[in-house]
Amino acid sequence: MKNLFRNITVGVIAMMMSVGSVFAEVPAGFKASSSMEKFRNDMLSTAKSMTTLRSDFVQTKHISGMTKDIVSSGEFCFKKDDKLSLDYKKPMPSQIIVNGSKIKMVSGGRPTVMDANANPVIANLKKMMSDCLSGQLPTNSKDIKLDLYENDTQYLVYVTPKAGSRADHMEVVVTKADYTIVSFKMVDKPKANKESDYMQFTFTNMKRNTAIDDSVFKVQ
Repeated sequence: MKNLFRNITVGVIAMMMSVGSVFAEVPAGFKASSSMEKFRNDMLSTAKSMTTLRSDFVQTKHISGMTKDIVSSGEFCFKKDDKLSLDYKKPMPSQIIVNGSKIKMVSGGRPTVMDANANPVIANLKKMMSDCLSGQLPTNSKDIKLDLYENDTQYLVYVTPKAGSRADHMEVVVTKADYTIVSFKMVDKPKANKESDYMQFTFTNMKRNTAIDDSVFKVQ
């Protein structure tokens, strides 16, 4: 009888732990939202009038085991549908330019051109920006799961890839007032006995529909 009781107890605890792990932890400062349909419709309506975005950005790279985060900053440009530029000013000049299926990285004045999917962080940033600008957010499928959270002034889209991704999840924060993108965060899958690494872009002074010449996105 003792063994039976112990086995049942262990089984119940294991089941509770497994059920708990299915649900994403609610991001700090937000609550679960039931407004996904309204959010999608408003995003689509807003996107119809947008063609470009230009802003300042701060990139924060957190690597477990390091005492300090790596922080960079510069100017961000995006042009519908598939052109993106990150012009780093600090701590040292460099560039990342995405145009269609190509990405150009410039460091120390030396350019390197490669397939855009070779850099998963930038590829995911470009995709999320394209989705937000077009208003066509992906729907839940066998490959991806979306959860929506909100507070008084912002929405947070929590994107969970279901298979074949190095990312544990991605977070996109937009304002409720005009659906301006505030931040994009990509969190790696956790390593054994270590916290997750992540890369976050925070955008400020966002300007919409300003003229951006195509030369900004030149990759050749």
